[in-house]
Amino acid sequence: MDGMTVLWIVVALAVLVILVALIAGASRTSSKRRAEHERQQAEHDRQEAYEKEQESRIAAAHAERQHATADEVDARAKRAQAESEEKAAEARRLAAGATERREAAKTADREADEHRTEAADLYPDAEKHADNTTMPHAGDVPNAARTQQPIPDEARADELGKDRAQSDEERHWADGTHPHDPRHSKHTKH
Repeated sequence: MDGMTVLWIVVALAVLVILVALIAGASRTSSKRRAEHERQQAEHDRQEAYEKEQESRIAAAHAERQHATADEVDARAKRAQAESEEKAAEARRLAAGATERREAAKTADREADEHRTEAADLYPDAEKHADNTTMPHAGDVPNAARTQQPIPDEARADELGKDRAQSDEERHWADGTHPHDPRHSKHTKH
């Protein structure tokens, strides 16, 4: 081998080593860039994940507030429904009480009519006699008639006072003209 050939081989080997070194350096730089890029991408992904998590927490807190508000509104609606049902029940009780009182009033009216009829049957000439002691007087029993024991005129006048000693027509219950008679037009309900 001659000296030139050796020289060319050495130069070729040197060029080859330089090329390998350049390729290795470029590959390292490329690896570094890739690693940097991957690190930045990972950092970006982490930041994005953190932001998404924060948004998720905010949305969850908002949803929690919405649920609490919905529960509160539901509780108010149930309270209002319960109050409404309670008022409806009270209205039903009052209506039943009013019906019961109407029935009691009708019964009392029937009894008063029966007593009046019985009194008229027992003492048909009540209007003709001034001594009307067996017929009921105003205020004796509201909305009903009852028989009384005869009371002497003087004692009756003292006991009943001026209002009780009125004329026979005003004291008479059978014809409905007495002011305390429920059939009278000026009768006030107690």
